[in-house]
This record gives sequence, structure tokens and C-alpha cells, in this order.
Amino acid sequence: MNPHKRSANLGPFYASAFLWNNCMGMLLVLMPLYALSLGFSLLKISGLIAVPALAEVAVRFVGSALSDRFGERRILQVCYALMAVAGALLLAAESFLLLLLVQSLANFSRSNFWITVQSLGSQLPGGNVGKQLGRLSSCNYAGSLVGLNLGGVLAGLLGYRRSFLVFTGLAIISMLLSLALPHVEEKPKGRGVWEITLGIGRFLRYRHTWLVILVSYAAALPVSLTQSIYPVYFASLNFREQWIGAVISMRSLTPVLIGVAFGAAIATRRQQGIFALGVTGLGLSLLASSVADGIVFSAACVALLGASGAVMDLLYQVQTSEWSKARDRSVAMASTGLGWVICPFTAPVIVAWLVERYGFHAAFLIAGVGMLLLGASSRLWHRLLLAEASPSGSQIANLKSQI
Repeated sequence: MNPHKRSANLGPFYASAFLWNNCMGMLLVLMPLYALSLGFSLLKISGLIAVPALAEVAVRFVGSALSDRFGERRILQVCYALMAVAGALLLAAESFLLLLLVQSLANFSRSNFWITVQSLGSQLPGGNVGKQLGRLSSCNYAGSLVGLNLGGVLAGLLGYRRSFLVFTGLAIISMLLSLALPHVEEKPKGRGVWEITLGIGRFLRYRHTWLVILVSYAAALPVSLTQSIYPVYFASLNFREQWIGAVISMRSLTPVLIGVAFGAAIATRRQQGIFALGVTGLGLSLLASSVADGIVFSAACVALLGASGAVMDLLYQVQTSEWSKARDRSVAMASTGLGWVICPFTAPVIVAWLVERYGFHAAFLIAGVGMLLLGASSRLWHRLLLAEASPSGSQIANLKSQI
């Protein structure tokens, strides 16, 4: 295909990703509020959010295998279609079971979207991998930021039904834009989904894969903590609800700038220093949070937390892209992105246990010191986990040929 024509298709790619994140951000706000307005108990609302998430791990791996079998374009189109269907059902949803179906469709869309869009983004023409993934990251974070704010504003101004109409309209537009997604290298013919899925096990045998999983775990830390620990912490500091929301939104603001400004600088040849920089930033933000007492300073802490997580998120994507072939990129992303699955279940529990035992200030202090020690030992981790191979080593080449 003509490279100029391929480049011309990048607009729909970024626009559709932005709109999908609008929808996901809106749903995160609208779903619990709408369920509350229907009189559902807190237990039912929690189940509505948590139960569909339990299936995400399995869907994540199956979806990545389907993506490497049929191509990223088709799976992304399915993701956008699922979000549009969820919006259409939401217009008529008043029962718990129907809301559960809506949430399940949205979760299935989300569990496949991230791997597939990052895989496709890593294969785009017109720049190095870090630059392309940086642009995609900025679109994703900007879309999420707009969606989170838009959901609450529309619910207050228009009510839930009209908000759902806007949600559905945006989802349909993203689905239509997906018809113009760029074409990349075709997947090999004749491979079964099960055969591709087995590649995950082979990929996890390599120690450098676990280094990237550690990176993706650190990348997921800001999202995990700002959706669980930080709102409660800020409430304990007597912040009002609207200010808590504004402070938490800073987590998504700085990554937009990081993706555009520093995406091109992210490369595996600098991975040791980038790892140390990102993890140290996470540690400093947690340490600073332990002494936070004002809204502005707290917002700065969350902004630094988000920026540091964005650096680690880009690093994990670039590492995976450079250490895998295009034909197996989605399965590779699913494997190395396990940190995004593990962190939301473990980090909040660990920090919450520290809070229960020692209080918020000590908990943030302990967590911050732990991250600083991890950053200071960057050279050690890279020596241990990259001892078997480097990005240009023979075993990496062997891995690419096996998967």
C-alpha cells in the first residue's frame, strides 16, 4: 500500500481511540450514579462493577490471540461495535441484569481494546515506535479525561437518558471511523487461535518478559491508587467532593503532555535510565503525598504520579514492540501487560493494609520509600532479568521465531 495513503488513515485511528475513551470515561461515572438513582444498594452497585471485571483476564488472552489471528483492525472494529451496543442497551436499562449486561459488554470491549490498539499503534508508519505510541497515549488519556468530566456534567445538565444518547452517539461515530483504520502487515494464514494462545506460555518463560511485566505493574500504580486509596485519603483531609474529583483528574492531565513531548525519547537502549526515572517519580509522588495538606500541593502530587506512570506505560509498550514480531504483537502485549491485571488487585490491598495498621501518612511514606529503593536498584534488576538476552541478542531472535 502507498505509504502516503497509509499515513492519511491515521486521523480516524487517533480520533476513534479518543472517542472510545470518551465513552469509557463517561461510563465509569454514569454507571454507578445511574444505578444509585434506581435505588440499588451499594453491594449491588459494587457487584455491577466488579463481577464483569473477573472475566477480563481470560478475555484479554483470548482477544489477543484473535487479534493475531484475524488482525488488529477487525478486533478494534468489534470493540467499538460492542461499546455502541452497550450504549443502545443502556437507553432501555432499568433492571440489574440489563445493567450487568451493559457493563459486561463494555468490559469485554475494554479488555480487548487496550492490547489491540497498542499493537496496531506500534506498527503505524511515519515515525519511531515511541513517537507513535506517545501520540496514541496522549489521545487515550485526553479522551479519558474529557469523558470522566463530561459524564458528570451531562448527567447534571441533561439527565441520564440524554447523557446515554450522547454516549451512544459517540460510540457509533467511533465505530464508523473504525472503517477507515490503517492497514498494517497482514497476519500469517493457517494459524489457529489455540496455537497462537500457546505462544503466551512460551513468552512467559523468558526472564526479560518479567522485567516488562514489572514495568507495566508500575505503570498501573497511579490508576490503581487514585481509584481506591487517594479519594478516601483526600476525604480524610476534609476536601470537598468536587475538589477531590478535580485533584484526581490531574492523574490524566500530565500523561497527555508526556505522550506528545517525550514519546520519541522512549527506547529500549535507554530502558535502564527510563525505568529508574519513572519509578523514582512514583516514589517521590507517594512520599510527597504523605505530607500533603492542601489542594494545590495534593494536585501536584497526583500530577507527578500520573506523569511517572505514563513514562512507565510507554516504556512497557516500546519494549514489547521492539522485542516481538508484528504477527504476534497482540499476544506479546497481553503477556507483558499482565502488570495492568495484577496491580489493581494487589496494590490497593497492600496500601490499604498499611493504612489500617499505621495510618495514611506512614502508608504513603513506606510505599514511597519502597518505590525509591526499586528505582535505585534499576541496574540490578536489568542485570538479573536481562542476563539471558538483550534486544539484539540471539535468544530474542529465537523467541521471535518460536512464538
